Amino acid sequence: MVVGSGQIANIFNKAVFDDTVIFASGVSNSNCTDIREFQREKNLLNLYIKKFPEKKIVYFSSCALSAEEYEKNIYYQHKENMEDFIFSHSKEYIIFRVPQLFGSLMQHSTLINFLYSKLIKEEKFTVYTKAYRYVIFIDDLFTLSMYFIQKHKNLIIDIANPYKYSIYEIISAIEKITKKKAIYQIVEKEDQYDLDVSQLNMYLRQDNINVDFGKDYLYKKLQIAKMRSDLTS
Repeated sequence: MVVGSGQIANIFNKAVFDDTVIFASGVSNSNCTDIREFQREKNLLNLYIKKFPEKKIVYFSSCALSAEEYEKNIYYQHKENMEDFIFSHSKEYIIFRVPQLFGSLMQHSTLINFLYSKLIKEEKFTVYTKAYRYVIFIDDLFTLSMYFIQKHKNLIIDIANPYKYSIYEIISAIEKITKKKAIYQIVEKEDQYDLDVSQLNMYLRQDNINVDFGKDYLYKKLQIAKMRSDLTS
């Protein structure tokens, strides 16, 4: 069972789940401050946990929660509360902590789609000098999630490419695939955290699962995303 209609929900729609609820109807914008949206998510999750108490709950949270030093805004506090709610109310669960997710390049509030849209429209935007982000391509999120769903339970795990990209590296990769030059103003500000993906690496080595992670990962996956977007536009 898949709950939701967004990007994550769509990749799971063709899979068959008899004993699992894929809860992909959460708030995705990390800048959200709308308490009503947070409460909507919690109420919906509670509904499915109560309705299907024997099913494994799969929830998508944020990698930022794994970095204790990272300042948590109201969105991340909400994600922590949702994780705690799952611990307390579900018999079986898997929580995937996810960094910047990208798939189809479209108008969206997530970072990579936001930057892509700005470059395509040749609009000016603001860049923090010391901003860094981890990323994951949606196909790889699906592949790794399916592996963990089928083999594990009661687990929290970060699903991310281990290379941390500077905002300038992300912009440069998007400039290459769009053949456009970004227009931005610089603000002296730091926004980053360090992520330990040793747990993920342990499982991948253990079951000989190969994902082409590394420094070139973002550019290679953006090329795939761009081709898909071109085909559907």
